[in-house]
Amino acid sequence: MNGSFHGTIPHILQEVTEMVKQFQLCSLTAPCWLGRLLLIGVIALSGCWSQPSDQIVISGEATYDGKPIPVGELIFTPDTKKGNKGPQGRAKIQQGKFTTAGSGRDIVGGPYQVELKAFDGVAFEGRELVVEEGKPLFGSVRSPIDLPLKTATLHVEVTTHQDNPRMTLSVAP
Repeated sequence: MNGSFHGTIPHILQEVTEMVKQFQLCSLTAPCWLGRLLLIGVIALSGCWSQPSDQIVISGEATYDGKPIPVGELIFTPDTKKGNKGPQGRAKIQQGKFTTAGSGRDIVGGPYQVELKAFDGVAFEGRELVVEEGKPLFGSVRSPIDLPLKTATLHVEVTTHQDNPRMTLSVAP
C-alpha cells in the first residue's frame, strides 16, 4: 500500500483496513495520532465519494428581439417558497449561448427564479474603469421556471413591448 487512495470504494476501504492494522501497532506518538486523524478524515470523505449527484446542467440560447444576446449572465435562484433548497446557479452568456457547466455553476431541478442581465458587448471607458460587458440592453428581468430533474436545454427569449422587456423561458429535454 502506498498511502494514496484510488479506485472503487471497496478498494479504498481495503486500503483503510490495512492502515488501521498498521496504526494499531503504533505507540502514542505525535506521528501516530496525526495518522489516526488522517484516517478518520479519509473514512468520513469516502462517504461523500459514493453519494450520487443530483446536480444538473442547463445549457441553451438567449435572444433579445430575435438576435443573440452578445454578453450577459443568467442567475438561477432557488424558489424557497416552493420548497427548492438547492444551490444558486449562474451561467455566462457569450454570443447568445450559455451553460451552467464549466465556468458557470451547476444547479438542481425544481422551482427557480431566473434573472437575466444582458449587455451589448461593446466595451467602453467608464468613470474609473473599462466596462468590458458594454452597456445594458435593458434592465435586469426575472421570470419563474420549474426546471426538470435532469440535464436540459433552456431557451431564453426577451422581447420588448412599449419599451418594456419581457422574458419567456422554455425548457426542452
